[in-house]
Amino acid sequence: MVDPRLDQIQVTDWTSIIEDNESLRKLLQTYFLTEYTFFPAFQKDYFLQDMALGRKEYCSSLLVHAVLASACHGYPSTNHRSRFWNPQTLGYRCLTEARRLWELEIGHAQLTTVQAAIVISIVYDANGSDKVGRSYLTQAVAAAHALQLFSSQTNGDDREFNARAITAWALFGLQAIPLPKQDECYGDFVLRYPSAKVPVSVNYANTFRTLSEFRIILNDVAAVFFSDLRNTPDATVDRIKGFCIRLDSWYRTLPPDLEAREISFPWQLKLHMHYYNLIIYLLETLRMTSTPALVDESVQKVLRDAKIKMETLIRLYYLRHGFESYDIFITNPLAFIGFMQAKTLNDSAMEGLESRRSTVVLVAKGLRDQSQNCYLARLVFRILKVSMESESHFLLKEIDNEEEDGEEQRVMEEQVNSSWPIDLEWIDVDPEKKRLENLIKGIKELEV
Repeated sequence: MVDPRLDQIQVTDWTSIIEDNESLRKLLQTYFLTEYTFFPAFQKDYFLQDMALGRKEYCSSLLVHAVLASACHGYPSTNHRSRFWNPQTLGYRCLTEARRLWELEIGHAQLTTVQAAIVISIVYDANGSDKVGRSYLTQAVAAAHALQLFSSQTNGDDREFNARAITAWALFGLQAIPLPKQDECYGDFVLRYPSAKVPVSVNYANTFRTLSEFRIILNDVAAVFFSDLRNTPDATVDRIKGFCIRLDSWYRTLPPDLEAREISFPWQLKLHMHYYNLIIYLLETLRMTSTPALVDESVQKVLRDAKIKMETLIRLYYLRHGFESYDIFITNPLAFIGFMQAKTLNDSAMEGLESRRSTVVLVAKGLRDQSQNCYLARLVFRILKVSMESESHFLLKEIDNEEEDGEEQRVMEEQVNSSWPIDLEWIDVDPEKKRLENLIKGIKELEV
């Protein structure tokens, strides 16, 4: 990442936890090149400019420590970074300071308070504590309303409008806030490749706009299927068809640099994974709701193609980028594909056994690598392993050679605080038994 403002940032202006400028700058680069690209919470350029100048309009000590806590997940120089409960780790100290500053600031919140809450919530997600993270988002939404963040802005300069709009979109589903049309509003990333003569721009504005438009559809899906509204089978079928039409339109109008034949960066690959994941959920729900859909060859073909393409994207992600770098999002598609294929390993009637085995091994490697960065991946890996039939455990021999004991199980049960449902095959299903916390606490029964 090439940005001259990074070289101007002085550690003493913002934190006493980190001792040297170089470490601070590397942590910031880690955050912007891992989490920020897919889960932006603020306008990057305004943040870095204020941080370099020691100014606190679009930067604050709270926001800086939240960013550092997130960056520690992906910073390879920190030991035991996934053990978020260990007071000796850098991530623990940064998050503790962020929480202290949050308590001081939440009573008189400003824009950076809302932004910090978004970042902190994702930190807790990575720690397998999304229940805690959700409490920060709830307070952030309340603060955003107090700041009239979701109202049309009539006064103020372009910077203020852009900063508020991007923060509003980061809180999801804010269709009433217009997305700025000028690319410079979003900030860009400039990367330097060893073989390139000059730095390369990634045109991040297209990613932000396209991801925001996708999340509008995603939030509408959630509003239909996870509200108190009871859907009749016919209404469910009609709504799924409507969502599929909207998703198809979104996909067909992707900017040229985000089309399937052009994508290469992690956030671009993940955008397509997200799309196919939602398509699979919708079509599986359609099959479970509508008897004709079970035998409709066109539905089956689209569903098969979506599963193949999602798995292909995961393989491309691995071949291009590996799984070692911190990526909170990749845990979700890995879990989805891993559980889906693990269930078929003992089905001798299905073709492609070796291919399915290789997919499970690849998923296990991804989760295992990510478990060095965040505890959430370790939890999912453990559940995947336990859920597999004993005849298939040999597949994981080279990936996981650690001896499991009662102490690890005790730590998992003690630290997990997550309502995230995993291994769901379709949307309209009771998720309680599949929630991460319940699965971890039930591992002893699974092992028996």
